[in-house]
Amino acid sequence: MKKKALVSAVLAATIMGTASVSLAAENMFSDVPLDHWAYDAVAKLAEDGIIEGYGDTGFGGDKAITRYEMAQLVAKAQANMENARSVDKAAIEKLQKEFDSELKGEVQDLRKDVDELKGRMGWYGDARVRYYLNKKMNGVSGSGGGRTSQFEERVRLGFWSQIDDNLTVDGRLKLENTVDEDDGWGQARQNLNQYASGDSSRRNQGKFGVDRISLVWNKDNTKYRIGRNEVSLGQGLLWWENPIDGVDVEHKFNDKVTAKVGYGDTAAGGWYNSNLWTVYGDVKVQTSPATTVTLSALHNTTNLHRVDVNNGGNAWYQKIPVNGYKMNQIALGVNTQLTPKWNLIVEGVTNNVDKMQGDTHDINKNGFWTRLTYGNLVWDKANTWHVYGEYFALGNASMDSVGWGHRMNIQGGNASFANWDSNADKDTWGAGTRGFGIGIGYQLARNTNLELTYYMLKPYDKAAAGFDKYQNVGCAALSYSF
Repeated sequence: MKKKALVSAVLAATIMGTASVSLAAENMFSDVPLDHWAYDAVAKLAEDGIIEGYGDTGFGGDKAITRYEMAQLVAKAQANMENARSVDKAAIEKLQKEFDSELKGEVQDLRKDVDELKGRMGWYGDARVRYYLNKKMNGVSGSGGGRTSQFEERVRLGFWSQIDDNLTVDGRLKLENTVDEDDGWGQARQNLNQYASGDSSRRNQGKFGVDRISLVWNKDNTKYRIGRNEVSLGQGLLWWENPIDGVDVEHKFNDKVTAKVGYGDTAAGGWYNSNLWTVYGDVKVQTSPATTVTLSALHNTTNLHRVDVNNGGNAWYQKIPVNGYKMNQIALGVNTQLTPKWNLIVEGVTNNVDKMQGDTHDINKNGFWTRLTYGNLVWDKANTWHVYGEYFALGNASMDSVGWGHRMNIQGGNASFANWDSNADKDTWGAGTRGFGIGIGYQLARNTNLELTYYMLKPYDKAAAGFDKYQNVGCAALSYSF
């Protein structure tokens, strides 16, 4: 590019508004002889600030300029167009045309590099504020309290990077707070700071940690994942968009059939007080363009441990395996788009488990959930909406209402760690639930959602539970994603 750049420099100097340049009393560049044929052009370009030398005194006349330097030269010439003579303007236009293709090519290459980099890494996240009424379903008829209410705050920030054509890493951090909590027993509006009190059950300094960190190898219709993976099974009764520490493999056999199997610790979400190793699997079959049928399974291979708080009056705690607390679930579900605006989800579940310590009557292992939705809520489109109605009949042992790894807006029953006591005289699985609810979702703006839900519920077996109904459950949530 030496010759072309030098010719261009002479052209640019010619069009800067003077036909000649008076030689400076002292040569401004030590390596440009006064009698060089291009001296006037170089002096004029330097005088007008269009070019600079290298170092303190050198011009580097034999050095090839870069395309970036050429672009700067042309740009400065164009900036002085209005002060140039008509003949000089024609020269500037000629100069621009001469280098137009090269300059465009440089910009295009740079844009391509940026686009490729953007296509291989990125950031994402979401934020949510919600209010829950009777979330843990401890408020029941005939009791003096127990209906909790609380505000919850959550922020998640994730990143992903495509390390190789087939290898991707996906990670996410999560911060959760529970604030303005009322436990339903007169301990109203407590925000105890976990750093200032031994009681961290009600605090405004919430949990912070790794929500997801997954290494994914995807090749030939098979996806291998290792790490803290976000897992969904079936229609959502067993597990839905929650973390499991472990490994899984997913294979797409064809356009209609996909299968997944994995092994990991379902305590990754922080809801349990010990590891709970689990085998899980999922098969999805697209029976028609509008309908998907799912068969899923989740089986705990280890007992969940609990803390025995009645250890003979001793002041220390002891972890004791809870006999039978092993989810051994199988679920069959269907999701079908009945019409462009009507959608139906139905899923049934059974849990092949034994009684646990303290159980005084038979446990109910079966259940189902159904949701009928009307509308077309589109997450990235403002003013879209849907409404839905739900019905539940969930036996107390049919699903995990302690960890709440499922998809529903209710816990699914009033089971909790507080009930797991070797001297308990009530069912340690809780009372299950029957009933119905409604929900409304509305996109206030792009990626900004308001959802309201309300449920009227009773225990699965009123005679065994000893009460007629739960106090109503409600939730209002405002969510935003980016």
